[in-house]
Amino acid sequence: MRKVLVLGSGGREDSLGFKFEQEGYFVFHGTGTAFESERRKNVPIDVTKKENFLMAFDFVKKEGIELVVVGPEVPLSNGIVDFFNAKGREYHNIFGSTAAASALEDDKFFSYDIMSALGIPQADSVKCYTREEAIAAIKKISNGRGCVAKTRGLTGGKGVSVYDSKEQALEEIVAHSNRYGQEVLIAERLFGQEASVLGISDGSKVVPLLVSFQDHKRLNDGDKGPNTGGMGAYGPAPIAPPEIVRRIADEIMTPVVRRMKEMGREYKGFLYAGMMMTKHGPKVLEFNVRFGDPECQPAMMLLESRLSDHIFAALNGTLDERDIRFREGAACCVVLTSRGYPGDYKKDLPISGLDEANNVPGVRVFHAGTKRNSAGQIVTSGGRVLGVTGYSPDGLREARERAYEAVSKISIPGGFHYRTDIASKAL
Repeated sequence: MRKVLVLGSGGREDSLGFKFEQEGYFVFHGTGTAFESERRKNVPIDVTKKENFLMAFDFVKKEGIELVVVGPEVPLSNGIVDFFNAKGREYHNIFGSTAAASALEDDKFFSYDIMSALGIPQADSVKCYTREEAIAAIKKISNGRGCVAKTRGLTGGKGVSVYDSKEQALEEIVAHSNRYGQEVLIAERLFGQEASVLGISDGSKVVPLLVSFQDHKRLNDGDKGPNTGGMGAYGPAPIAPPEIVRRIADEIMTPVVRRMKEMGREYKGFLYAGMMMTKHGPKVLEFNVRFGDPECQPAMMLLESRLSDHIFAALNGTLDERDIRFREGAACCVVLTSRGYPGDYKKDLPISGLDEANNVPGVRVFHAGTKRNSAGQIVTSGGRVLGVTGYSPDGLREARERAYEAVSKISIPGGFHYRTDIASKAL
């Protein structure tokens, strides 16, 4: 049986494993969650720690694994792809960006500079190396509509602070720099609806998933509360139809990848472009060197063609020979979080109703922050616990209703926190 190792432990990785399982693979998950099946097994390999790279490599050799897919950004930034490739090209079937290419996500200064050089639309910004420079930039950038602080480095999706006014920014930038560091990009605040564009790069071009998605970063309904790693997502997003997605891939994502190849930073891997659809056209908010989480969950529910085939084509430089096909309809993911997230929260709370939720037609519950305790019971182990994802061939309204019906069947002591307005902008 063909085998794939998906490195990472969140909902994104569970949904990737779900797709590979459908394609006939036996799926190993590095670290993993509570979910296992006859064709899915978790292995204790935590590649967020560089000292475990050799363990992962040895496991791949021992098991005869055909493909390794790296889900999260931390091992990519730390060089796991470089580590595998240095061991010999017979193990070259690891998919993800090198450490040098991962700068597109982990260094906001790098991504700002490369977009500036290419003339790619983005927010006017100032690179700040000290708190004093950040304060000066806030005074310059804020124009009565606030500004944005983007941390340089990896922050698990939480290092962006949006300020409604200059006064708020000046008051809160100290706390931001104390938490994330003083090197920060101070950017103008863009207005419009956000859209997530996902693509696959073979080093020379980016082939997009022509379905766009919309994430919900804020904790509470109405886009209120602190930023999180994502409270839900749906697709297709009407704000970015296929022709806009194609344009973003051709005019933004592919030029960036080509420039990086010229710089000696060849980019092969998943690529995520977070876009703001402004009245002046699409502008880039950020790049991620991975599929988004939770956008990956509805994407994998919609993807019809074989993801593994697209990955091998990207590794071989023949990506443009294959169309990425999607099912008709829509998908909607609602994230259930532990109460207190993104701050402190309790763990080890027993989860009930998972089977009932998965029995709702068109629904798949993806595990993000779960584990099995010593008694074999599924319990919470993280802030974002589950991604309850509904699909319907009849469109977004039905997909959303299925997702929320499934949500109503799942519980923990004290209850989950979740947003009740996922996809409402589209409806």
